This record gives sequence, C-alpha cells and structure tokens, in this order.
Amino acid sequence: MKNKKIFYKDINFIRIVSCLAILLYHLGILKGGYLAVCTFFVMSGFLSSISAFKKEKFSLKSYYLNRLKKIYIPLVIVILCTVFVASVLPQVSWLNMKPESTSALLGYNNFWQLGANLDYFSRHIDSPFMHLWYVSILMQFELVFPILFLILKKIGDKLHKSIPCILTGMLAIGGCIYFYQSSLNSNTMFTYYSTFTRIFSLLFGLFLGFLHGYYKPPIFKPFKRKIPNRIIFYAYMTCLLALFVLVDASSSHFTLALVASTLITCRLIDYGTVFSTQKENKLFEKFGNVCYEIYLIQYPVIFFFQTLYPDNSWNIVLIILTTLILSCILNGSLTFKSKKRSKPFFYLTLLFTIYLSSIGGLYLYLAVDHTEEMKALEAKLAENEKKMAEKQKDYKDKFQKDEENWAAILDKLDLEEKEIENVVTSLHITGVGDSVLLGAVDALYKKFPNSYFDAEVSRSIWAAKEILAELKSKSLLGDTVVINLGANGDCSESCKKAIIEECENRKVFWINVTNDKDVHINEKLADLETLYDNLYIIDWAEESKDHKEYFYADGIHLNPTGQKAYTNVIYENIYRVYLEEYRAKKDQIIKDHDEEQKKKIIFYGNELLINSYIQLEKKFPDAKYETDKDYTYDTLVSDIGKDLKKDSFGRLILVFDRSMELNKEQIEKIANKYKNLEVYLVAIEDEIKISSNENSKITKIDFYKEIEKHSEYLMADHIHLSEEGNKALAKFLEKYLK
Repeated sequence: MKNKKIFYKDINFIRIVSCLAILLYHLGILKGGYLAVCTFFVMSGFLSSISAFKKEKFSLKSYYLNRLKKIYIPLVIVILCTVFVASVLPQVSWLNMKPESTSALLGYNNFWQLGANLDYFSRHIDSPFMHLWYVSILMQFELVFPILFLILKKIGDKLHKSIPCILTGMLAIGGCIYFYQSSLNSNTMFTYYSTFTRIFSLLFGLFLGFLHGYYKPPIFKPFKRKIPNRIIFYAYMTCLLALFVLVDASSSHFTLALVASTLITCRLIDYGTVFSTQKENKLFEKFGNVCYEIYLIQYPVIFFFQTLYPDNSWNIVLIILTTLILSCILNGSLTFKSKKRSKPFFYLTLLFTIYLSSIGGLYLYLAVDHTEEMKALEAKLAENEKKMAEKQKDYKDKFQKDEENWAAILDKLDLEEKEIENVVTSLHITGVGDSVLLGAVDALYKKFPNSYFDAEVSRSIWAAKEILAELKSKSLLGDTVVINLGANGDCSESCKKAIIEECENRKVFWINVTNDKDVHINEKLADLETLYDNLYIIDWAEESKDHKEYFYADGIHLNPTGQKAYTNVIYENIYRVYLEEYRAKKDQIIKDHDEEQKKKIIFYGNELLINSYIQLEKKFPDAKYETDKDYTYDTLVSDIGKDLKKDSFGRLILVFDRSMELNKEQIEKIANKYKNLEVYLVAIEDEIKISSNENSKITKIDFYKEIEKHSEYLMADHIHLSEEGNKALAKFLEKYLK
C-alpha cells in the first residue's frame, strides 16, 4: 500500500480553476484572474515541501534534476519555439526578443520587466513573454528552496518540529507586511513583479508544507467529516472565485485581494488534503498535468493571434483550442509512455520540439539586441520633452503678447472710427462750382475750415477741367474734390470724363441739380458714377425734394436754411464714403488676422510626435505642440477643448503611433465638433480608412506610403521613426500643408 500513489482531487481542482482563471484574465474576460498567480505560488511552496517530506532521504541533485525536467526544460522549449515563430513571421514586431528571452531563460525576467517599465496590466500586448515574470520568481524560489528546506528540517528534527513551522510562519507574515508597505510606497508594477514583495505567498505555502509535514491539517475535528468539509471547501472556493470576478488591477482593494487570495488558498489546501484517493479522475489528472504548459504557452499564442488577426471575432475560441493542443503536445513530448502505441507519438513530438527549439536557439543567438538603441531613444524623448516644455512657455508668452497687440489694434481701429467725423471736417477739400456753391461758401468754410472753394455765377461744366488743371498745377487740388456744376447746362460725356480723369485718383463728389427738368444731367451723372470707382454722386435733388424752405423763389439758389442743409448733405456723403472705406479697411485687417489664425497649427500626439519634435519645430516654429505618452480619446478631446478656448487655430494635426487606440469615428467626432478646423491625421500605418471625398472633414496624410518605400525611416521597434524618418516626416508635412 505504501508504494501506491495518493491523489488529492481537490488540489487538482484548485490547480485547474486557477489555470483557467489566468487564461481568462489574459484573454481579457476575467478581470481578477491575475490573483490566481497567488494560488499557484502558495501551491508551489506547499507541494515542494510536501514532496520533500515524503522522501526518506532528500537529495539536492535529484531535486534540481526534477525541477530541471518539470519547470526549466518546458520553459526553454516554449521560449525557443516562440523565438522561431516570431522570427519567421514578417508581421511580428518584437523589439526586445533577445534581452527578454535571455532574462526568461536565466530566471530574472521579473526584474528585467521592471527595468523595461512593462505593464502586465495593460490591455495591449507588447511581447509574448510578459507572463514569465511568475516563472522567474518560481525558479528563484526553487533555487534556494532545497537548502532552506534542509536547514529547517534539520532544526525540526534535532530541536523541535514546531520551530520550522514558527519560523516559516513568521517569515510569511513578515513578507506580507513588507508587501503591504511596498504597495503604499512603490509603484504597482514593482509591488507586483518584485521577488521580495511576492515571496510572501510562497512562504505561506512553505509554512503550510511544514505544518502538514509535521502535523495534520489545522482543521477542527467536526469539520473533517465529509459534508462539513465539502461545504467549507466550496465556500472558500466561492470566495476565491468572487475575488477573481470582482477585483481588477485598478481596484483600491488590489493589495488586500492579493493577500486574501493567498490566505484563502491556504485554507483550500487545508480542507482539500483531508480526503485522498488512490484513483484519480483521468480527465482531472491529465488537465492538472498540463496546467504548467498551459501557462507557458497561452501568452505566446495570444500574442501571435492578436498580431496576425487583430479583428477576428473567433480569436478567443481559437486561442483556447490552440493553447490546449500545443500544451498537450509539449507535455507529451517530455513524458515518456511505456505503451507501444504511445512511443511513436512521443518520439515524433520530441524530435519536432527539438528541431524547432534548435532553430529558435539559432535565431536567438543571431538576434540583435536593441537595448542601447532604445535607451538612446528614451533619452532623446526625455530631452525633446524638456525642449517642448520650454517652447510651450515661449509660445504661451508669445500668444499673450499677440493677444495684447491684437486687442490694442482693435481698440485703435474703434478709436479711429470714432475720429472719422473729425477727419472729414479736417479734410483739404477742393470745391469747384457755380452760384449754388458760391451761395453756400460761408457755411462750407465753417464745416471744412481747411478747404478751398472756387465758385462763380453762371459757370458751365465746360470750364471745370481747366480750373482743376490750374489748381493741380498750383498744388491746391486736395484729395477730395467737390463739384457743383450742371445747373447752367450739360456738356458732352467726354467732357465729363475728362473732368473726372483730371482729378486722377482723388475722390470726386459731384452734386446733381434741382432744375434737371431743364438741363437733363442727373441721369447722365448717375450713369457716369458706374464707370468710375472714385466718383460719388451727391443726390441733392432727392435730398432737397419737398423742402421749399431751402430755396429762393427760383428753386435753385439756396437761402441761409438751404445753405446749411446743403453743407450738411455734402458732409454726410463725404463722411459716409470715408466711413465705408475705413470699415472696409478695418474688415480687411480683421479678415487678414482671421486668415492668419486659420494658418495657425496645433499638433497633438504621443511618443511619435515627441520623437519628431525637433525636426517638425524647424519647419513649423510657430506651431503649438501638445503631447502625452498616454493619450486616450477622452483626454485628447479634453485637451483640444481647453486649447481652443484659449487660442484660435486653423489646422489640427494628429500624430499618433499605434499605441493610441484612435478610430475613424472618433476622429470624425472631433472634426464635426470643431467645424472651422482643418483636421489632419498623420498615418504611419494604413489602419484607419478615411475617405477622401469632398464631404470629408478629415485629411489623412499617408506617410506610411513613404515608410513602405524607405524602410530606414523606422527604428527597430517598427513604431518610432528614425532620424531619417523624422526629417522625412517634417519635410513631407511642410510640402503637404503648403
């Protein structure tokens, strides 16, 4: 009976549930599935201890050989086969292949990921080995466990068996306290990845192993009966599953959940080891045997499927099936079966895995380590961010100064508009006329004191050109000319044209007559006005209509009341023209300013923009640059709203790499919200399809086509632009936006 193998079905059940929880977490289905790693840590510490206790003579050599076979060889095969697949697929971009694979092979991947600032909880997958931090901690533990076990076992055997239990219990509690303190003082990823913060779960497993090895499971006798035992076991399992379902990595209960899942696993092991059997359920046994292989393989499978088929709705099903099949193949290639019909499968799979692993090892040896290149990029990004911050301060100062200057210009324009009345009365007006003008000369001089009037009784239009020419020769012809001729008869069209042309580009105000029934000139003057931009007809006939009080008995010559009204009409017409001209000038100034505002550019982007900043700033020195490595659609929209409240821009240019999950609909929302903006999307990958029809408010700048022609434009990570790429992008944008 002693030689018969004893099975604990509940232990296998715990292992299978935890394995599925982690798989579902990696698939984005079970948000708290990461907690199952604590369960595996506890079980590793416990099972290593119990296995060691069962040995009559514990051997370091046999222990390390066993762990080499069970843990390390499957790890090596998965790593090298993954390297092989990644190397032969051109679609796969895995920048850190060499350093990351090396760190996993040498058992320090958790510390490497800390140094590389990788976020296990991010929803995008940067590599196929982000889960191997767990295996590295496990390998580190397995390296020191045999020595630690021998020391504690010797203390227990020589002194008292309670001492190792007390020591491991104290170590576990101390590790738990350190873990909690670290969670308060360090970033989340350090707390999650570090061996020293996560060791508490393994130590609880070790403590439990010594407790079970020297004593029986710590359970009250009534609860060892089958029904109470089952009720309590499944109650604990329900609590563990609730943590898996409810507590995601961003929860404020994150730290507590990791501790709770560790302690719950301890109690599950206690209750799960009360009943044993010599005949295990075959399905449970097989599934339990491949749990480690499932853990190793699942993340590479997810990585490849999401890289090759990112939008496939069947991905989850295909990933699960592929993971299970490959796990069984890997396990079968390392597990020798004595049955004849199993030998061909064993040898075939063994040869296949050796072949793939060998080629993968060669690819890994030949792979280029881009660590220094990426460190240089990181330093460059930091330097660019610093320069951008300085530039933003300069831009803010310049913007404030421009706003003050523009406000001053507007104030000046408004003031000048109010001063037009004084400008008009101060004009140097030259008046040429007949007796009508002559009668109003006194009133005119009072209104226009800087003017010169030349009037004569019975003067005909024919005399005007000669008079104007003489005044011009004597420099007495002002910029504004008033003509009141026509009451004594008309002249030919060429005569009138000669008069206007003699005035050259001066403003000419021609006053029509009230006795047009006799001379028939007003209609001709109106026609003449359409031919010259500088000719303005003062419609005195209409203005004085029904105002007999303006005239003497002849209805032509003006009495004092009429002289005053006549002068005011001349003033109002001149004032109106000057006001309209000024307002047109003012409107043009404002329009020019608005056009300049439309040319203003604001860039938004993540690391792609930060990396390209120096080259872009040379081409667009007056642009504003807003960057955030962790931009989301919501934070982008918020920043755009804030910037447009403070400043006016005509062109909004989005410069994002693929880490920014921005789709066509979101870009269109931005374009529709800010309809006065021209929205440009710089595309380094042909992922977002935007139509180029006339109704589209978005312009897609297909820089990816340039990249396709020039592979040297991209760095080794196939995300960031090289220096050549940055120069090409700046030049391409300059040409495109012009």
